[in-house]
Amino acid sequence: MALPTKSSILDLRLNTQCTRYPKESNDGWAKCKDSGRKLPKYRIVVLGASGVGKSALTIQMTHQCFVEEHDPTIQDSYWKEVALDNSGYILNVLDTAGQDIYRDLRDQCLAAGDGVLGVFALDDPSSLDQLQQIWSTWRLQQKQPLPLVLVGNKCDLVTRAGDAHTDAAILTHKWGVPFIKTSAKTRQGVEEAFALLVHEIQRAQESVVESSMEKTRQHKAMCSCGCSVA
Repeated sequence: MALPTKSSILDLRLNTQCTRYPKESNDGWAKCKDSGRKLPKYRIVVLGASGVGKSALTIQMTHQCFVEEHDPTIQDSYWKEVALDNSGYILNVLDTAGQDIYRDLRDQCLAAGDGVLGVFALDDPSSLDQLQQIWSTWRLQQKQPLPLVLVGNKCDLVTRAGDAHTDAAILTHKWGVPFIKTSAKTRQGVEEAFALLVHEIQRAQESVVESSMEKTRQHKAMCSCGCSVA
C-alpha cells in the first residue's frame, strides 16, 4: 500500500488529525513556527516481537492510515511534526525488526533513542514474553535505561481482558512504567501512546538537568580545602 506523500501535522489540542499540503496553513502550527523557537526533537524506538503491529502503529501515527499487509521490517525511520498549544515538537520514530537476526540493528536504534514504545499483541500472550526478553536483555547492558511505555496493541481483536492484559499489568508494576492499550486499525490510543512517551522522556530529561544542577550547587558549596561552605 502506497503511503501518503503530503506532509501533515497532528494537533493534540483538539485531539483531531489535521493534514495539510506544504502550501496550506494551520493556526496552531503557524504559532509554533512564528515564535522562532527551535522545536525539540524526540527519537522514539518502537520495539517488540514480529507481528505485533509495530509498523502499523507507526504508520497510523505518522501517516494516518492502516496498512494490513506489508513486508517484515528490518529498520525504518519516520518523521512527524506535532503541534501542542503554542509549542510543539518533532518525532523521529524508529521502527525496528522483531526478528532476533537483526538484533544488532535493533540495539543501535535503542542506543540512539530517547524513549521506547514496547509493543505486544493483546491477542498473543507469547508476544509479551518475547518483549520482556528483548527489553530485559538490552537493559542489562545499560547504566541508565530509557523511558518506556508498555503498549498492548490489537485491542480491537479482544473482547475481554485476557492473560496478556493481566500479565502486562503485573509487568507494568514490576518495571514501574505506564501501560496503554491501542489499536492500529481503529487508531484507538495511538496518539495517546506517543504523547505519553514524550511526557516520560521530558520527565527523564528534566530529572537529569535537576541532578546536574544539584551537583553544581554542591560543588560550589565546597571550599578549596574540601570543607563545606555555609
